[in-house]
Amino acid sequence: MGPTKQSLKKYLKGRLNATQVEQLSRAYVFSRKVYWPLVNTWRVESLKRRSDPVRLHFGCSGIALDGFVNVDVRVTAAVDVTMDLGRFAFPPGRVACIYSNAFFEHLLRTDREAHLRSVRAALSDQGGFVCYSGLPFFRRIAKFYLDELKNPAGETFDLYQVYRYSHGDPDRMSRLGWYYEQLHKSLFDEQELRSLLRNSGFESFVLFEYVFPGDPFQVPLTMGFYATKHRQNSTDLQSAVVEFLSQFDGQFLE
Repeated sequence: MGPTKQSLKKYLKGRLNATQVEQLSRAYVFSRKVYWPLVNTWRVESLKRRSDPVRLHFGCSGIALDGFVNVDVRVTAAVDVTMDLGRFAFPPGRVACIYSNAFFEHLLRTDREAHLRSVRAALSDQGGFVCYSGLPFFRRIAKFYLDELKNPAGETFDLYQVYRYSHGDPDRMSRLGWYYEQLHKSLFDEQELRSLLRNSGFESFVLFEYVFPGDPFQVPLTMGFYATKHRQNSTDLQSAVVEFLSQFDGQFLE
């Protein structure tokens, strides 16, 4: 899908000084934004015409995953294509898998089921699956607040921590004009996720919770799900999700 800002910097390192590298990389990102609408339309259409099932990474932000087509609603140095994922549409059966971390909670509540139904329709009949992680686990958030949990440094899980996890701390993005996009529109627990998945047509899925790497409280405050297009037994699902998520151990979860 072409070079990223990171790969451009790596290529130029040692050939130019730091200031020149930064100026060129910024110019590269600017040029992508200017010409992006035309380039993106061509890329999306090419992607939909591919004969081999694709692997999609939704809500990539600034993180590009190898082996995936990296997708976000806005142009970043990591994206391969941009899409409005609240209105996701793709040819049936053309997607091998979809992964996202800290994306699904940014969709409007009214868009969630339609999004998941579109995702399920796009999955391949040959083992297609979707895995979303990084969802705020409100049952745990509320419990640790009410328990006045303290971390090893003696800090209390106070209302700011509740706000940070439940709302996504959008204030930190306000200076970039990205407050609303950063704001979490949903909270989740086991019942909410099961209902969403079943109402969207998924019969086989597994839920999981985990600790985010580097979190100062080192407790499971986030959750996710792994769902397959067609029915699978629970043992196979458990093995599949552990194997799939192992590639992100230490990066998105631990």
